[in-house]
Amino acid sequence: MKKISLFLLVIVAAVQTSFGQVDWKNYSQSFPEGALDNKSNIGLIALIPMEDNEFWPIKEPSLLRTYLAADTAFSRSRPANFVGITTFDTIKAQFFLHGVTPANAAGYQYRVLDGLDKIIVPWSPVLHFAGPPLKGYPMDAAAYLGGYKAGFGHMVIVDVRRKQDNKIVTSAVVKWKTISPEVLDIYPPDKFNLFMARLNHAWTVKSQATDISKKLIFPSADNNLVFYLNGDIYQKKLIEYELIKDANVYTNWKQNDFDNSFVWLKDLSPGEYDIKIRYNVQRNNISTYHFEIQKAWYQSGRFYAILGVLITAFFGAILFVLLFILQKRKAANELAKKAKLQLELQAIHAQLNPHFVFNALSSIQGLINKNDIAGANSYLGDFAGLLRKSLSSNNREQTPLAEEINTLETYLKLEQLRFNFSYKINISSEVNIYETELPSLLLQPLIENSIKHGISALKEKGEIILDVARNANDMHIVLTDNGKGFDSKSGTNGLGMKLTADRIKLLNQMNRGQQIVFEINTAPGQHTIINLNFNNWFNED
Repeated sequence: MKKISLFLLVIVAAVQTSFGQVDWKNYSQSFPEGALDNKSNIGLIALIPMEDNEFWPIKEPSLLRTYLAADTAFSRSRPANFVGITTFDTIKAQFFLHGVTPANAAGYQYRVLDGLDKIIVPWSPVLHFAGPPLKGYPMDAAAYLGGYKAGFGHMVIVDVRRKQDNKIVTSAVVKWKTISPEVLDIYPPDKFNLFMARLNHAWTVKSQATDISKKLIFPSADNNLVFYLNGDIYQKKLIEYELIKDANVYTNWKQNDFDNSFVWLKDLSPGEYDIKIRYNVQRNNISTYHFEIQKAWYQSGRFYAILGVLITAFFGAILFVLLFILQKRKAANELAKKAKLQLELQAIHAQLNPHFVFNALSSIQGLINKNDIAGANSYLGDFAGLLRKSLSSNNREQTPLAEEINTLETYLKLEQLRFNFSYKINISSEVNIYETELPSLLLQPLIENSIKHGISALKEKGEIILDVARNANDMHIVLTDNGKGFDSKSGTNGLGMKLTADRIKLLNQMNRGQQIVFEINTAPGQHTIINLNFNNWFNED
């Protein structure tokens, strides 16, 4: 048994913390009332780190004493005046025994329990002492029983007894308690006056600024929030927090910014947030609070949609104005161009009429020279009627096909008196000559050219055929004569042909949707075929 006891003493000495490293002023002390009034008083002093006492507003030490005093398993043979204290750190609690010195230590023993049943140190002699060399120690001498700790939810019990009667003369209990931060209030900017009042008079101001039991939604202007904690914090290193925004880490775990019992979040942008708060002594116990900062009206999707519409409308209006100006300029240019083309057409038209009159007068002169007075009078009468028709259509751009055919027949009859040729005019039943229009006097110069340069020398053998047909929306006019032909590569034959070609070119520039294709198929010694294709001349049926 002696060997076993000696072995246990060696183990106890090995696990005890060197008392020379304990700085008295860095610890909070708990001891029985009156224990330090007299050097001979026996009393246990329990030391825990001072910072562990800085933020625990609960009355756990008194609750612990009340609980243990009512527990018969604990209170049996123990004095009522014992030490009861809680700690929240994993660091060891240090235990000193006041009133026991090297002179009387042989009369006392101590033990250390984890809870009521588990033995950490069995009943052992007091071997270590602290005196004036111990830094900051206010007493002349005391026994040092070592530093011990237990897991969270457990407690270390140190008992001291007299050897002569085995009576426990003093006890100390330190309980390791789990704890996590608790937010009491949240102060937005418009409640900062309440926050400052509470900060200055925390023991009197208890009113809540925000009901944290509800979903926390703050307007965009409330982007500075103070989370007030249930604790008396005096060191900022004791609080750590992490901020999550929209499921992403916004601020990594960091030490608090203030040596007080609050966390102040500043300049928060709109979004969904989770603030996670923990004490650095128990980093596994995290309290999480969810809140939302709403978007300002000018940050909402609806605002951006309206803004987008307005911007689009603005630039659309500018584009419309620019296009309108460009279109107006284009229309003015087109109008000026059209006016110019019309003037050129009128000039060409004005050249056609004198040309026709000259040829007609030449024909009348020829009849007179032949003493064909009756023919000359008949020709002159028809010529007068033809001249009236020509003058009446002079100011019109379009003439009904019926009038144009009537004018051509009158002209052909007049020229037939001179040259005695034959002619045919074939009009398809698909062409409505009363509703179909074509440029005034467009065909007359072509027929005049066929007579003068084609069949005039053939006399009664000469023949002219005019065919008018329809193909879908196009009108085809074919003028054929059996004259001597000409070399088409050398250009048109006669002034009338050239003027007509120039007129068609100008008409095509004016009417982009209704083009006139003018082709001459001839060669010396062959018939002459003139094709006029009026594209898109008829409306769809």
